[in-house]
Amino acid sequence: MKLKATSLFLGLCLAILTAAASPAYAETLSATAFSAFHVEINTLTNYPGDPYLCLFENNGAVVNTCNYTVDLEFDIPIVSAGKKSITLLDGWSGLGTGSEQFSCQSFAYTGTEGSSTVGTNPSFTGPGTKITTTVTASMNDGILDAVQVLCNVPAGDAVALLNWNP
Repeated sequence: MKLKATSLFLGLCLAILTAAASPAYAETLSATAFSAFHVEINTLTNYPGDPYLCLFENNGAVVNTCNYTVDLEFDIPIVSAGKKSITLLDGWSGLGTGSEQFSCQSFAYTGTEGSSTVGTNPSFTGPGTKITTTVTASMNDGILDAVQVLCNVPAGDAVALLNWNP
């Protein structure tokens, strides 16, 4: 009986230590740009062709081989309210043929109104660089804002990777 009680106690202690060592979610999340993008099309967008026919993947990067700028939207899954920092990596040297100078801006949406919280709008300055955009997500009536990043990627340029705090 004493052995069963000791085993039960040790098993319970092990379970508690395991749960304490495992965070509820990762400190940062990552996604390749190609796996996370959609083409943004709104009432102001007028692409001369179907941009999905000239966007391709190169080692996880989404590369714009169109002969025009394409607005790419990246969904950023989050699990809590607060300030969100999203780091984006530009395509590495030789990946694209464009200027490698373009911007990305973050937004938080409530889904209950036709507006958003606008985040920062940093610009890439060359191939292989990284930028960080920030936005604050809120929790209203138990509903967490949705967060996304929009990048206006010129012809020949690329976005490679995204990292963010959920």
